[in-house]
Amino acid sequence: MSRPSTYGTVATPEAEALAGVRDETASVPPVVRTGPPHTPPPRPVAVVAGVVLAGGVLVSGGLAGGALRGFLDRMAGVVALVALSVAVMLGLATALRGLLPPRARTAAQHLHRAFGVLGVGFLLLHIGVKVAGGRVAATAAALGWGSGDALVGLGTLACYLFLLAVATGVWRGVFATRRWIRPFRILHGASYAGWLTAVIHGLTAGRTPATWVVAAYALCLTATAAALVHRRLRRR
Repeated sequence: MSRPSTYGTVATPEAEALAGVRDETASVPPVVRTGPPHTPPPRPVAVVAGVVLAGGVLVSGGLAGGALRGFLDRMAGVVALVALSVAVMLGLATALRGLLPPRARTAAQHLHRAFGVLGVGFLLLHIGVKVAGGRVAATAAALGWGSGDALVGLGTLACYLFLLAVATGVWRGVFATRRWIRPFRILHGASYAGWLTAVIHGLTAGRTPATWVVAAYALCLTATAAALVHRRLRRR
């Protein structure tokens, strides 16, 4: 016999079975996501391939000759800094959830990674050309001191901070938990310090930059500062 329910209606066996299923599912603890499915940790083969490719780009910059070396000597650092500036701005854009729709944020994230890889590639070419041309010693470029020029040390510091940002971006899936999200933001956010250091290095080290180069750096600084202010105000 069906027992009366609390609302004055008759509880059928089907309703009681459904209520039992609901009670069982309510007691099951929620699944805690340990990391986003689209950013799995890279396999060792991919890591080794990436390191070998980066070393090949660095060596190819040193082996370049003729007109190609002249072009890379003048423009590799500029292209690297502009590309990394765009990557920084796109990285900020991906965090502006209320400003961009989801598809635009996804596209900005892909472009952020692409420009980051492009910028680091030209940065390695820039280092290889400068070392091969005798403008800076290999030890000074690697350690950041020994050349007698503090501006070279700023460039080395910027390079290592950008490499740290690339490494944490590649291993983003490992950090994507509540426990590790703050260390990820600190380590990956070191690219801001690296970017500012690279801007100072680019404007003051070596030859006097052209007017359009200074204008490009100023535009990147203004756009990034505006995005940071917007993000801070929105959080408040």
